[in-house]
Amino acid sequence: MNKKLLSTLLLFAVFVGFLWWGIVMLTDPHKDGEQIVYAVLILGCSMYALVSILLLPRKKQEREKYDR
Repeated sequence: MNKKLLSTLLLFAVFVGFLWWGIVMLTDPHKDGEQIVYAVLILGCSMYALVSILLLPRKKQEREKYDR
């Protein structure tokens, strides 16, 4: 498997894992202030991973190659 593809998939797994973990922590009925702060921090890490995925360079389409 290509290293770029593998690193992208792992970054996506980090995004999904932190998103799930943060949402589960926020929806816990027995949460206190500390748990809310940690959940918001974890969701922030998840959003950072999402932004990193969105800013990855993309391959140019073949059509753009021939339009020049």
